[in-house]
Amino acid sequence: MLQLIKKDLLVSLKIKSLKNIIFTFAIGLVIMGTLSYVLPTIIPIIITYVVVMNSFYYDSLNKSESYILSLPNKREDIVYSKYILILLVLFLSNVLTYIIFSINFLALSRTMVLQDVVVSFYSIIFSFSIIIPLIFKFGYKVIRNIGPIIVFMIFYIIGFRYEHIILGNNLGENFLIDIFNKIVIFSIKHFNLITHDITNTTKQMYCIFLFLVIVLIFLSSIFISLKIYMKKDIE
Repeated sequence: MLQLIKKDLLVSLKIKSLKNIIFTFAIGLVIMGTLSYVLPTIIPIIITYVVVMNSFYYDSLNKSESYILSLPNKREDIVYSKYILILLVLFLSNVLTYIIFSINFLALSRTMVLQDVVVSFYSIIFSFSIIIPLIFKFGYKVIRNIGPIIVFMIFYIIGFRYEHIILGNNLGENFLIDIFNKIVIFSIKHFNLITHDITNTTKQMYCIFLFLVIVLIFLSSIFISLKIYMKKDIE
């Protein structure tokens, strides 16, 4: 499996197939307002998307699946390697972005903060939880044009609604926050839960819940991809 991940990283450094993807993202970035402000968030998203999709591009271009499976590789290894690649590249791209914006040699508008990491993490994990099973089901050529749309839609929802969705602000407008608030109050009364700030405890529980949900979605995506790929005819 490590060899598969290494292969994906190496082929993703090739330039030829990046033109359409970069062009698509460039248009999206130009359309989006406050470009400089969102750069610390969107750079890891772009890097991760390009690398992962580029690995699928070369697999499709070279029809390498049958060759890979002729080696001591299982179908499960191919699926797992793609999901591990997502996590690996997302982590490395966030580290790289943090270094760039910490040094600030480009005179950028602001430094990278935790919110950028959270938004990029949620956007990529949620996006690829949808995209990867679709690629395994319908093929890269079918999904490559709708992939950027999925990513931008999810980034827009999560990024521009961060305060409300992730942090649970505007308590009265958030149904889940209201539920967790009632849970906290119930726990204080019946289980002697010690807290000096009910609102803060509620938000912490809410954030943990969202993280567990996104992890569950990611794991479910892996399971679905495995089911699809195990039954797929490889030419």
